[in-house]
Amino acid sequence: MKKTFTLTFMALFFTGLAFSQTATDKPTTVVENMYIMPKRGMEDKFEAAVKAHDTKYHPDGPFNAGLRKVEYGDKAGWYVWVFGPTTYASIDSRPTKENGHDADWSANIDPLVEKYGETNLWDFNADLSTGMDLMKTAKYYEAWSVKLKRGEYYRFKALAEKLKKAYESMGTLAFIVYNNPIHTSNGADVALIWNFNSYDEWSKDPGIKAAFEKIYGANSWQNMLDEWMAVSVDYNTEIRSFVR
Repeated sequence: MKKTFTLTFMALFFTGLAFSQTATDKPTTVVENMYIMPKRGMEDKFEAAVKAHDTKYHPDGPFNAGLRKVEYGDKAGWYVWVFGPTTYASIDSRPTKENGHDADWSANIDPLVEKYGETNLWDFNADLSTGMDLMKTAKYYEAWSVKLKRGEYYRFKALAEKLKKAYESMGTLAFIVYNNPIHTSNGADVALIWNFNSYDEWSKDPGIKAAFEKIYGANSWQNMLDEWMAVSVDYNTEIRSFVR
């Protein structure tokens, strides 16, 4: 029993290392997401207050922040305040009460908030991602939070590497992968993000199947889908718009 427990713990430990480390020693790029529900009828005032706060305390740089709105999905109507992309070192030193940050939030944003939801950290996986420049100019993005089967991250990684290559060959869509560094029993393990600029564009075939099979051969797309079903438990989708 002790040996089994030790082996299981070691497997989980090294899986965590695979999520948090890359081939280099560069600082991990991370984003912090906080869900916020504004009071009914206060959405415009809430957006304006957050924009003013972010302009003052979170301009471009290590303390950058932005606001997104969930248009469709389980949390439609919620907003997501995104701190980053940044580093863990910047999270340690981000603006707090000493420079008026907390007082500004309490005075100008809190009165417009109905409730706060969960807060998450996501580590950007540069090795599996492509097209971040396209994401920066998008109006919307589709985000999947994915629960993987235990011990199957290595198979997901191999699948994502193939998808990245296919999206790179197209050059028209971002394919962004984040790893969840905070394990919870029912939480997502990875997040996948794609950009788009209109719902008409989103509703149409983006051409990824053709691009994938051009690289990996006939029926390779179906094989990829079979692999996806073999390694994943389930996923949730959100459609978000960029407010700032």
